[in-house]
Amino acid sequence: MKRFVIGDIHGCLSTLKALIEKIALSKNDQIYFLGDYIDKGKDGAGVVDFVMQLQQENYKVFALRGNHEENFLYAYKNYNPKTFVKFIRTINKSGDLLEDDGLPKQKYLNFFQKLDYFFELDNFWLVHGGFNVAQPEKCFTDTITMVEKKPAEYHEELLKGKTLIHGHQIHYLEKITTAIENKAKIIPLDNGCVHNVRHKIYDVTKIGQLACLELNSFELFLQKNIEEG
Repeated sequence: MKRFVIGDIHGCLSTLKALIEKIALSKNDQIYFLGDYIDKGKDGAGVVDFVMQLQQENYKVFALRGNHEENFLYAYKNYNPKTFVKFIRTINKSGDLLEDDGLPKQKYLNFFQKLDYFFELDNFWLVHGGFNVAQPEKCFTDTITMVEKKPAEYHEELLKGKTLIHGHQIHYLEKITTAIENKAKIIPLDNGCVHNVRHKIYDVTKIGQLACLELNSFELFLQKNIEEG
């Protein structure tokens, strides 16, 4: 059994499918997603549909919540209908998650609400952002930190010496590969897959790939953004 961990996808459905083909996923394997399936890219709904399809086909899928899924749920609960629709369609470019009347499509709402905040494995912690290690009593209950923390921080005793693997914050490929090669206590897996054109902050020659780490072999799989448009 192999155990694959995949970083932030952000609506890059074609890229995700190509990565799944590259790793030759089988139903004996486990696959963990670190969150942020939606927003920024053009096909957030397609990404969620694909993840749900894998679940329905009895692949061993474990899906975490990212800040963009958390933001979706917060906006639905707290914004007035008009502001919610504007937020989702205009700001987050995820109108395909909504019905014509502006309400969330029920299957996506259900999917987001069931997402976990973190997973504890034998030698690893998986989380989207990080843990609140500054306040030990809140380490495993502070869900805002779990989806929003930048940068991720480590605490040997609280995290039991296990490796922390996270997404959320874009890291250049060299930083990711060095952390993996050194088996660092914190390993980032967000290489900014969605960014395949000029960016005002990042050097796009060092980002734009969807990253996947196989936990048993510590092999890194990369799939360059192949989205059109």
